[in-house]
Amino acid sequence: MSYQLKYLDSDSPVLEQFSGEAMPTDSNTVVIDQASSLLELYLDTDEGSALMPLLQQIRDEFLQDLDLVDSVKEIYGLIYWLLADNNIEHRGETLEETADRLGDLDIENDSDRYTDLIFHLKDAVERIYDIELE
Repeated sequence: MSYQLKYLDSDSPVLEQFSGEAMPTDSNTVVIDQASSLLELYLDTDEGSALMPLLQQIRDEFLQDLDLVDSVKEIYGLIYWLLADNNIEHRGETLEETADRLGDLDIENDSDRYTDLIFHLKDAVERIYDIELE
């Protein structure tokens, strides 16, 4: 999975997904082929930027297939970003504890509001475990 973001500084950045290797065509184009490069760009991007929805889209793609993420640090970065976007504080809890807390909130409120977040948290825990065993 690789992405090329063009026109980063414009009001209408463009996201292209591609296979193989691509080289940026100019200084206003960036290639994202690893979670680390996505997280770096995220940290350098203002929350209200037109680029942010595209970065969130790429983040969601990585979260759909965490086997593409090679480090525990990157998994935590993606998950904490997802939690922040959903106004969820991690409160120093483990990812399992956060998933349990969100599950309790869903039960208490008789809703499925956090179902997707809980899935991603549990998937992240499983991937972290796999990485640590490697």
